[in-house]
Amino acid sequence: MNETEEQLPDKTRKPRQDRSIKTKDSIVQAAARLFSEKGYHRTNTKQIAAAAGVSTGSFYSYFTDKRDVFLDVLKIHSQAMQAHVDATVAQLSAKQSDKRVVISHMIESLIQSHTPYISFHRELSLLQLSDEVIKEVMESQYNISRRKTLEFMKLSEHELRTSDLEAASVVVFESVSSVVDRIVFSGEGVSAGRLKAELVDMLVHYLFGE
Repeated sequence: MNETEEQLPDKTRKPRQDRSIKTKDSIVQAAARLFSEKGYHRTNTKQIAAAAGVSTGSFYSYFTDKRDVFLDVLKIHSQAMQAHVDATVAQLSAKQSDKRVVISHMIESLIQSHTPYISFHRELSLLQLSDEVIKEVMESQYNISRRKTLEFMKLSEHELRTSDLEAASVVVFESVSSVVDRIVFSGEGVSAGRLKAELVDMLVHYLFGE
């Protein structure tokens, strides 16, 4: 087993003091940069430790292996993405904007929130197929997003054409998720602006008949 695959007994500690918390944060941030720049499979724990300015031994004080720190990176990105979307929803709800403007802003918010995944999206997709824990983390994120789609639609429930709000929220989530992924991760073919414009038109017509 080589260094990149090495797994040590779980003797990691949970940081409690400010210095330890900062050290762990430095390791996570360094790992996030390397995973984005080099990819998951071309990054090892020695490189992460060096980029964080700590010893390899210090790395293993906080993480059992690079998969362990990758999970932390993934969870942090997921939380940041959700916080970004929540802030957008709160802002739009307060303004009571036009339907088309609201939907357009929500799609743009989702596009922006996906940015941290661009560099290692391909490997993340593959890891989901082979790693049950990573698959569970991503599925949890999808479930939260599905639930929030339903909550967002309930804000305009009295105006919606659909009689099955729960089913409609799934249709909306899957449609938006698919197009946003195409815009963020593909970048080929039809331009992002055209795809976004058509998606907004489709949703406004489907949900409100306009």
